[in-house]
Amino acid sequence: MRRTANVTSEGRQLYSDVVGDLVDLTPQTAVVASHGALVVIPIANVAIARLVPPSTADELALEEIGARGWQAAETEALGGWLLRANGGFTIRANSVHAVRQPRLPLDEAIDYARAWYAARDLPLRINLPTEGRRLLDAALGERGFEPSPDNHVMVARLDQLHGDALDTTVSGAPDEDWFARYRDGQGADPVSRALLLRHDRLGFATIRRDGAVVAIGRGVIDDGWLGVAAVEVAPQLRRQGLARAVMAALWQWGASQGAERSYLHVASTNPGAVALYASQGYWIHHDYRTRTELTPSAATDC
Repeated sequence: MRRTANVTSEGRQLYSDVVGDLVDLTPQTAVVASHGALVVIPIANVAIARLVPPSTADELALEEIGARGWQAAETEALGGWLLRANGGFTIRANSVHAVRQPRLPLDEAIDYARAWYAARDLPLRINLPTEGRRLLDAALGERGFEPSPDNHVMVARLDQLHGDALDTTVSGAPDEDWFARYRDGQGADPVSRALLLRHDRLGFATIRRDGAVVAIGRGVIDDGWLGVAAVEVAPQLRRQGLARAVMAALWQWGASQGAERSYLHVASTNPGAVALYASQGYWIHHDYRTRTELTPSAATDC
């Protein structure tokens, strides 16, 4: 946002720029969070205002934070590629996280990754932000790697999110009923259970009705970011505000742990979930997709 500043002795108008998050806007003032402080700018002083998309560096930094929030059992760094395997449970945990350049020429890196995944009976999948790694995306397409539908990484400032947590509880470790609710019981499997627990700053949200777990969610904290995942509601109780309550409880927990922002991953093919998160104050930061070599699939969904 460019605002008017002083006028020189020659009568020339000077301007100053404020870059940050717009956290409040009224007919009189705009409030921008910039470099850890709130800057109040009279609307009369605003010369130019425009939305600035995240930089490639911002996208890649958030991708790396997101990878820490969903940690595979096995990993190996190949320069800027992170090879991840987790017994085939979830694509994100069983794909190359390609946020930077590999330490080998591309074809050699692909050969190495293919052998690494073949040794684990997994197909070669490469996960990448579509804008930040657009040249790699195109190169993989030329080599016959099939793209998944895009997934959104949505973000929000916690101080701009508000909601009623109802009777949601958040604890550091889930009980067996929580695991049973996750993906219709898949959470009870040792492989998925270990993935869900593989982090040192975890919060598990739970709502119970008549003793039964009917809604859940998982939160992780990394570098001031709250990552939200595994938000699920019993089918017969959907559209009753339980997902919103789980989200609100995780925001409160995250803020209490020092987080200032939140991110989540959602498939672009799930418009209902995208609309829910947008209505709560999240916006699309960037997209990513998975490129898969044409071999039989061994992993479940995103």
